[in-house]
This record gives sequence, C-alpha cells and structure tokens, in this order.
Amino acid sequence: MIGLRRPGLVVISTLLAAVLLLAEYSLLINGARQRETERASLWGAYGLNTIDMRLQSALDFALVLTRPSSSGAVPDLLDLSSQTLHSGSPFDGAAQVQEVHAAKRGAFETPFDRPIMVLQNHRLIPSPEKLIYYPVVEYFPDDANGFALGLDLGATPGWEQAFTQARRSGMPMLAGLSEQELTNSRLDIIVALPKSSRFLLFDLSKDRLLDLRMPDGDTFLHHQRVMAWIRDSNDQPVLLFDSQPTLPSPATAPAASVTHRLGGVNIQLSAYSLNNEAPPTLNQNEWALLLLTVSCALLLLAYLNQLASRNNLFQTQLTLKNNQLEQNNNILRQQISERIHSEQARTESEMRQRAILQASSDAILLIAHDGTIKDINPSAARLIGQAPESVARLPVSALFSELYDNQHQRGFEAVAANFEGMPFEAQLIRSDSSLLPVELSLSRVILPDDLLFLVVCRDISIRKEHEAALIRLKNSLAEQVEMQSRQLAALLDASPLAMAYIVERSLKQVNHAFLELFDCDEARAINFTTRQFFLSDEQYERTGRMLYHLLNEGKVVTIELQLQTGQGTLIWVRLHGKALNPSVPGLGSIWLYQNFSSERAAEDALRAAKELAEETSRTKTEFLANMSHELRTPMHAILGFAEMGKTRSEQANQDKIQQCFERILSSGNRLLNLLNDLLDLSKMEVGRMEYHNQLDDMNRQIREACDELSFLAESNGIHIEITCSEAPLMLEFDAIRIGQVIRNLLSNAIKFSTPGGTIHVKSGILQGTAYPIAEVCVIDHGPGIPPHELETIFDKFIQSSTTKTGAGGTGLGLAICREIIHAHLGEIRAENGPEGGAIFSFTLPLRTKRPPIEDMKHDA
Repeated sequence: MIGLRRPGLVVISTLLAAVLLLAEYSLLINGARQRETERASLWGAYGLNTIDMRLQSALDFALVLTRPSSSGAVPDLLDLSSQTLHSGSPFDGAAQVQEVHAAKRGAFETPFDRPIMVLQNHRLIPSPEKLIYYPVVEYFPDDANGFALGLDLGATPGWEQAFTQARRSGMPMLAGLSEQELTNSRLDIIVALPKSSRFLLFDLSKDRLLDLRMPDGDTFLHHQRVMAWIRDSNDQPVLLFDSQPTLPSPATAPAASVTHRLGGVNIQLSAYSLNNEAPPTLNQNEWALLLLTVSCALLLLAYLNQLASRNNLFQTQLTLKNNQLEQNNNILRQQISERIHSEQARTESEMRQRAILQASSDAILLIAHDGTIKDINPSAARLIGQAPESVARLPVSALFSELYDNQHQRGFEAVAANFEGMPFEAQLIRSDSSLLPVELSLSRVILPDDLLFLVVCRDISIRKEHEAALIRLKNSLAEQVEMQSRQLAALLDASPLAMAYIVERSLKQVNHAFLELFDCDEARAINFTTRQFFLSDEQYERTGRMLYHLLNEGKVVTIELQLQTGQGTLIWVRLHGKALNPSVPGLGSIWLYQNFSSERAAEDALRAAKELAEETSRTKTEFLANMSHELRTPMHAILGFAEMGKTRSEQANQDKIQQCFERILSSGNRLLNLLNDLLDLSKMEVGRMEYHNQLDDMNRQIREACDELSFLAESNGIHIEITCSEAPLMLEFDAIRIGQVIRNLLSNAIKFSTPGGTIHVKSGILQGTAYPIAEVCVIDHGPGIPPHELETIFDKFIQSSTTKTGAGGTGLGLAICREIIHAHLGEIRAENGPEGGAIFSFTLPLRTKRPPIEDMKHDA
C-alpha cells in the first residue's frame, strides 16, 4: 500500500502546487496590470492638468499683451510680434480682425482692395450678405498656417458668438477649427481691443502646449495620446487637436479626462494610454512573494514525500498540518498584499507630488497653511539660487515681500486669499539679495488631511526688459514724431495758404491761415470732423465718395466747393489734396485751401449784370410795346371824335356834339396822365422832382381822393368804405404827390375788384414805435397778388401777371408811388389779405426830418 500511494500522492501534490503557483502568478500579474493602469491614469491626469494650466496661462498672457499702455494707446500687431513669436511664447501667430457691419461693407472693401470671403469646400468665395462680418485684416507671420486676408471668421460655427462674448465681457475667448474645416486643426484666443472695433487673434502652438517631460526625461506623449474637443450647447464636439492623428479612433475609455470652462467654451481633454499591449511586469516584492510560495511548495512536496514513505497512521496528521500551513500561507499572503498596497499608495502620492514639481518648467513652491515653504522643484531652486533643503521650512515672505503682513494681524491664509485666482507681479529675493521681477499664480490645494498652497513663479525679467526696451523705443519714436510734427507745424504756420492734416476726415493739424480762412479757433478745429464746414450732410458724403478713392490711388485731387466758416459765412474754396501713403489710408492726407470767393463774386456779379441788362432790355421792350398801345388808344379816340365832330357839326344836334367833345376831353386827359407819368419818372431818375411839403390833414386828402373816384367805383358796382378819425391827422407832406399816390392805389383797387365788392381805406397812428408814424391802407377783395410778385410790382416797367391778363396799365404807377413815398422818408408795401384780396399800405413820419439810425434799427 505504501509503494502504491507514494507516486500518486507525489503527482497530486505536484499538480496542486503547480495550480497554486499559476493562480498566484495570475493574481500578481492582474495586480501589476491594474497598477500600470492606475499609473497611466495618474500621469494622464497630471498631463491634462498641466495642459489646462498652460491654456489658462495663454489666456492670461493674451489679455496682458492687449492691455493699453499708460498713455492709453492700444498695441497693434507689429508691436506684439516680438512678444508673441519667439521660442518661449505659447503662440505660433497673431492676426487682427475688423468688425464690419453690413452697411459699411462697401466702405471696408474699397480701401481694402479685396472682398470679404468665406471658406467653402477648401476654396475662398465672396461672403454672402449678413448683418456683421469679422474679416481678417492682418496676419503675422505670413506663412501657410495663417488666415487669408479678408476671410470672414464669423461665418465659422461658434466664432461669431465668441467675438460677441469677447466684446461684451472684455475677457479672452477660445475658438477652434476642426480638420474638416482646415487642412490642420487650430485653437485661437480672441481678445477685443478696448474702444475699438477690432480684435486680436493669437494662434496657440499645439507643439509647445503638448511638450511635457516626465521625471525620467522621457516625453509625456511617448506614453499618452492626448485629444481635445470643444463641447458647447447642442452642437457636435469640435476636435481641436490629436497628438497621434495617424492612429485610429480609440475604442477604450480614456485613462484620464478633464472638462473645464476656459475662454467662454467647455474644453474636454482626454488622455489614452499607449502601453496597453505591453506585458505587465512584477516588482521585487511580488517576485519575492512568488519565490516564497515556490519555496513553501517545494518544502511541502519534500515533506509530503517524506510522509508518503511512512505509514497511513501519519496521513491524517499530515493533512491537518497541510491545512494549517495553507492557512498560515494565506494569512502571510494577505499581510504582504496589504503592506504592498499601503506602500504603493504612499509611493503614488509622493510620486504625484514629486512629478508635478519635477516635471514643470515653471518654478513651483508648495506652501504649508502656516506660510512656511514645504517643498520646491528644481526650477524654483535655480531661480532662487539655493538648494531645496536650505529653503524648506522658511517663511514664504522671506522670498516675496508682497506676501508679508506688516501689521501682523492676519494669518497666511487671509493674506493668500487676496491673491488667489489671478496672476500678480512680485519681486523675488534671491540668495545674493538681488531682486528678480516675477509673476506669481497662487492656488489653494485642499487635501483630506491638510491644506496647502501652490505658487507658480515665472521669471518675467526678459519681458520687463522687452517692455522697457519697447517704452524706450516708443519714447524715441514719440520724440521723432514730435520733432517731425514741429517741423510740419512750422511749415504749416509759415505758409500763407490754408493747410490742414486730415485723418479719416477729422482735422489733426491746421495752420493759422486755415483758422483765419474758416474764422474758427483751434479748439473747435483739432480732432473735430470737417463736416462743420460743409453746407449739408449730402454735400459732405458726396464729396467723400468722389475724392477719397482718388486719394487711395495716389492721385492729387483738386475740386472747387462752396463751404461755410465757423461763423456761418459762405465762401468759395479751391481744394488740393494728396494722401501721405495711398497704400495705408489710415495715415491721412494733406490739404491746401485757396479762397477765390472774390473771383467767384466778380463772376456772379458779371453774370447778374448781364442777366439784369437782358431783363431790363426785355422789360423796356415790353414797356415800349405797351406804352405805344396805351398812347395810341386815346390818340385814336381824340382823332376819331374830332373828325366826327367836324363832319357832323352842321347837321348834328347839340347833345351829339357835346358828347364828342366830352370823349375828346376824356381821351386827352388820359393821354395827359400817361405823359405826366413818363415826365415824373424821368424827373425822379435824374433827381429833379420837387416836393413842397407843408403841414396838412391826411384824412382830408383821403376823403377828397375817394370822392373823386366814387363815380368810377359806383359805375363798376363797387363801394368805397373810409375808416378815418373825425379829428385831422396832421403831418408834413406834399399834398399833390401824396394825393397822386392815394388815387393810384384806389384806381388799382377799383380795377381789380369784382362787381359788388367793397374797398376799405384806413388811416391812423401806429402804436409801439420809437417815433410817431402815420399809416394809410387800401384793402380790396380782388384776386390778390402772387406771392413772388409782392416786391417786383414796385419796379419800373413791371406789371403783375394779373394785370397782363386784361386789366391794362403801363407798369409805372406803383414805381412812381414808391419813389414819392421814399422821398417823404416813408415806406410802401403790398401783401395779401387773410381772406383774399390785396392790401397796399404806406407809412409817413409826422416830421420831415429823418429819424436817428438807432430808432430805425429799433423799428426794423
């Protein structure tokens, strides 16, 4: 029995030992694989957090670059090129974008010399109509990775919203383009320039963003594949970059993933391990455990073999001992596993902190909650100039005086709370007591059993030197500009011609001749638009459209315009202008102004004299034709009735003969009146009309004239109504000439009144005047006078259009009336009544001496 059981027992024991070894080896391999997975997840989280910090630093750097200088000037793209395009910068390029509204698209494209375009199927085509465009106006450097000039970035999904948010919030925004839209994906930072319609665009460098080093010197991307997406609203996620674009899309879950809102968008960063296919390896402890198990198995086999040579009485005892040994092995294995896990957790925690500190290119200090330095990385040690051991346990205020509380009333946590979440500048006290300008970013790190502060320190001495160099360059350029401005001002002031330097139709510099020409002071000219000198908005816009495209072509433009001075005086000016640099319209143009108002006035006077002579000739021709008709009519009547009276004197009765002589007398009187009018007009033109002024009653003259013409009025069915006071209206005048004026006005009123109408004649003293003035009015209810003839009807040889339609006349009556009234120092005027008809009135002073000039001005 003993011989038969020993081989079977040995085989069974060997199989059991082999199964136990394989099971233990499988468990150890699974543990190693899980450890590698956790390690990959740890490194992935570290890499993604570092990329996230670099993205935030790039946003902060972009905001600092676009911050206005102390003078308020906003930096342009050329000023920023030296700060953005170097090996240490996070940017590969920069662009300038203009916000253009649809109404100003033509004004933008004309000087830009190219249309606004969009990218469609990898081809540039003119942009369709939309409310707002965001075209690229400048890109640096000019390489294949840059945007095409004139490309409307607002047409790309999500970009128009990013531009709007950047303008509204004043903070930098992120916007990305996928590989489907471009040959290579890209990620840009958008910053709105204050008090401007432009934006600055910074192209983030993916190579520098993903350039991460591990403590052993190996690259992070050698072990991890990093992918980034933009996830906003309900749109499809946009893939920003992929560190391994040639590999297929990952089918497994990422080792680590971070989603953070940066620059107004949600950025998702994911890291995928590249070492999934590598076989896991066992560490020394695991190999030791496996060897211990093998040793125990060998001892067990030897012991079983020894027991197998004994009798069956010891088999039960052997089984019990084997069970006890197995339990001891299990307990030992469990203790070893717990110890391994504990050591692994502590090692991973230390590795995580050490990796973050060691791998960062920035100086990092780990500060305890009481303000003492707990640890620093090699970059910080090099920056400080001391070994990490000598800096540990020192208060952080020994390095940065800004973090020191002078009043000793607050702990370090309260001091740090003032600087959390925003970068700030400080002075690092180095080991040689020198001060180094740095930029600090302080963050709070909350651990399960502790509170720490992470301080990232960046050396900005080179940036400060660049800023100082830029300030010196700017001051030098300012001095040169000031010198050139003084030279230009001296040339402008010395020129007798009016000159102006104009930028975007606003005056930037003028000379004294310009201020004298336009009668304005310098305060109302400099930095004011030239619209104030144009007569209307239409003239201002039309002149701009006509001239400025010629200036942009490099031509010298000349134009003659009628402008107005600062006091509203109209002048004729001849303008000569030329652009400083036609390819850069923003530099402005120089203009010369030559006043030729006197020449234009002489030309206008000659033209008016010619027109007046032609009008006078035509009027005299009409007057002669009319006068010949007026003279011929009574002459024919006189000759006809005289011949009739001669022929029928013997056989005609006395009544017929008397009627003929009455007609002859009436026609002769009419002819005499026409001749008297001509004689009076001739005397007035040569100044030989004599007036015999004496004190007389104006009301009596009015009544006599109305009585004389009452028969003529009644024969036409017209009633004359007199409104005069019973008391005499005494003033000095020539009774014959004033009576001639009243009769002429009454005759005209009777001539134009309709049958059954009424003519009102009024007289009285005007109230509220500086000196006594008498007024006489003749009001009819006829057709009235056309408004444009109210003044011309008093001119010589001029008749109203209503007269030419059939009322007759020579056109001399009202002209003679005006001369008579003016000789009496009075005024005569015509106007239309509110209810129809015409109102003729004249005023005479009660005294013959002319009133003082001040009184006349007061009346006017």
